[in-house]
Amino acid sequence: MIEKVTAFIIRPGKSGSDILIFEHPRAGVQLPAGTVELGESPEDALIREVLEETGLRQIEIIKKIAVDHQFTDPDLAILTQTMRCFSWPAQTAQRTGPLFTRGMWVKIFERKVGFTHINYEETDLNQKPPKLLEKVDGWLPSEFLTHELTRHFYLLHVLEETTESWQIRSDRGNIFRLHWVPLNPKPVLIEAQDSWLDYLDLAE
Repeated sequence: MIEKVTAFIIRPGKSGSDILIFEHPRAGVQLPAGTVELGESPEDALIREVLEETGLRQIEIIKKIAVDHQFTDPDLAILTQTMRCFSWPAQTAQRTGPLFTRGMWVKIFERKVGFTHINYEETDLNQKPPKLLEKVDGWLPSEFLTHELTRHFYLLHVLEETTESWQIRSDRGNIFRLHWVPLNPKPVLIEAQDSWLDYLDLAE
């Protein structure tokens, strides 16, 4: 199983509450979220992910809103260890491709001698039609792939002054552009996250 966290960072706005979102240069409009690392609590992971993706240091966790348990589709899996792919199903095989990080989603195919054949594609969703940027085909140890995911949703407040928008250099050198936007109507996020905003109804 893998655990992930999502941050709903709220502040009072001009006509109701504002929520903090960011624009990923390739993956669209998102909420701060990420993977719980080995040995981390969900709360520690939440604070770390918020710092990495927003730069905010002075935040307050108001409460955990919800926990969602789910299983991936049969042809998808999530990596539980950070590693590179093997070029064929053997521990002595050459490593290939970029470093895959814990929590990444991959498409899976056949299994063989303790390995699973996988495919990973990175796409620029900000282009229309979306542009394929990278494609990796290889093998990963089956023991490091899971179909089970638990996601923790938290409501947070900011304890420091911020501007209306700013940017931060985050993972892989990506520049995230952050904005406060009204919560009503709910902002449009990438498809994978759009339904997450429904959990905010539980916070009222």
